[in-house]
Amino acid sequence: MLALQIHEVGSLGLVNTPKPELRPHGLLVRVAASGICGTDPHILHGLYPANLPLIPGHEYAGVVEAVGDGIDGFAPGDHVAVDPNIVCGVCDFCRRGKVHLCKNLVALGVNIPGGFAEFCLVPVSQAYKIPKSLPLAHAALAEPVACCLRGVDLSGIVSGDVVLIFGAGPMGAIILQLARMQGASHVIVVDPQERRRKRASALGASWTIDPGKQDAVQAVRDQYPDGVNVVFDCSGNIAAVRQTLQAVMRGGTVMLYGVCHKDANLEVNPFWVNDNEITIRGSYNNPNTMARALDLLVSGRLDAGAVVTHRIPLEKGLEAFQLNGGEECLKVMVEP
Repeated sequence: MLALQIHEVGSLGLVNTPKPELRPHGLLVRVAASGICGTDPHILHGLYPANLPLIPGHEYAGVVEAVGDGIDGFAPGDHVAVDPNIVCGVCDFCRRGKVHLCKNLVALGVNIPGGFAEFCLVPVSQAYKIPKSLPLAHAALAEPVACCLRGVDLSGIVSGDVVLIFGAGPMGAIILQLARMQGASHVIVVDPQERRRKRASALGASWTIDPGKQDAVQAVRDQYPDGVNVVFDCSGNIAAVRQTLQAVMRGGTVMLYGVCHKDANLEVNPFWVNDNEITIRGSYNNPNTMARALDLLVSGRLDAGAVVTHRIPLEKGLEAFQLNGGEECLKVMVEP
């Protein structure tokens, strides 16, 4: 089968490799669409730990080709979305209900072969059957939507809150929609790319800010002198993260959702955090949110079509990686 493989740090290429062998309690899935996540180029460039050589791709959906022994409820032809995060179920974190922090977590597309291939072997525990009415390119968004749901849950947004989002990439575009569903009265989006700001406006942003033309914090404070209730960083830019702390109101919440470089540091005044009762939270992974994410996608409440902007055949996978992150695109789907 054809696959996109990271051979070693900095080396990505198309390979012909044997189709995975069906195993008990596993599904052989013919991959239909696999999204490029920010983690994938990080793996490619050695900025995120992974087992190389590797077929990456952890945001994907496809069609069941064959069903292994010991499985009920799935059959060839079923459409499925995949949760890539395989937990052990027995470590202290799993047994306390914090499965996303599992000490022994193994992820498809990070530690074992993932979705940038014609076929992938998926443990049945990681497969979610979906209606055939949901386009598979949209179903492949289930994992990122699930991760965004986790972040919005942790943020504690309530009806009437004002929300500020730094970064209008795919995750920012999803969190924007989820914040509106939670009842945010206004959602402000900061991004230097014009097309992303326009897309954010189309998705319901109250207004957008170009940080290259005006000070984002000052612009927000001019409108909301006390600051805003909830601020998300979805950019992974340490300069933007610093601004989140300047824009949040007393008693507000800062969500560090974007993934900064592991060596980037933030200086925070503990007295200021205490005196203003500021909540600073991280959000990791997608614990128990996949089913909800798929319900939002199936119902059409979340506009997947606005997030999936490019669909590239697997044969042009290298071009897809080069296109990813550009101003013209949000989510690039690689389609075998």
